[in-house]
Amino acid sequence: MKGFVKNKSHMWAHAMKRAVGPGQTVPLEELYNQYGKKHDLQDGREFTEWLATVKLQDTTRWEIVVEEESAEVSEELTSEVGAGPATKKVEAAQPAPQPEVVLEDGESNKPTRHFEVADVVGLTVRAARDKVPEISDLNLLKYALQEANQLSGKDTLCQMLRKRILELE
Repeated sequence: MKGFVKNKSHMWAHAMKRAVGPGQTVPLEELYNQYGKKHDLQDGREFTEWLATVKLQDTTRWEIVVEEESAEVSEELTSEVGAGPATKKVEAAQPAPQPEVVLEDGESNKPTRHFEVADVVGLTVRAARDKVPEISDLNLLKYALQEANQLSGKDTLCQMLRKRILELE
C-alpha cells in the first residue's frame, strides 16, 4: 500500500505512538505493519477506513493520502482507450534501477539520504535503530537531540542520539 498520513496543522501532534510535526508524513505501510497486522485488517481500503474512524478522527488535523498503484491506473486508462480514435494508451513510467558499484575500500556509491532535524526527531524507535547509526553529521545529531528532548515519548530516541554523538566525538 502506497500513501501516507499527513499532519495538516501547524502544531506537533502525538498520535499512533509517535510525535508528528507540522506538515510531516507517516507512511501507510509503516502504520499497517504496526496496526493492521495486529488488528487483523486487510491492506488497502479497510485499513485506511479503520485509521480514519479509530485513530485519526480529527479531519482538521489529519489527512490520509492513498497513492494509486500504477497497474490500477493503467487498467483504468486502458478501459477508457476505446472512447475514440484520438485517445491513446498511457503507461506509467518506471525509473530504471541504478546499479550499485562496490569500491575497493568497501564503500559503495549507493545514494545516501540527507536527513533534516525534523526527519530524525520524527523517527520511530524501530526506524531509529536502523537510521541513526548511518548518520555521521554531528551538528544534525546535536540539533535533533535538542528537539527530541522537548518532546514526550522520545526518551529512547534521545538515548540513541546521545550514544551516536559520543561515538562520533
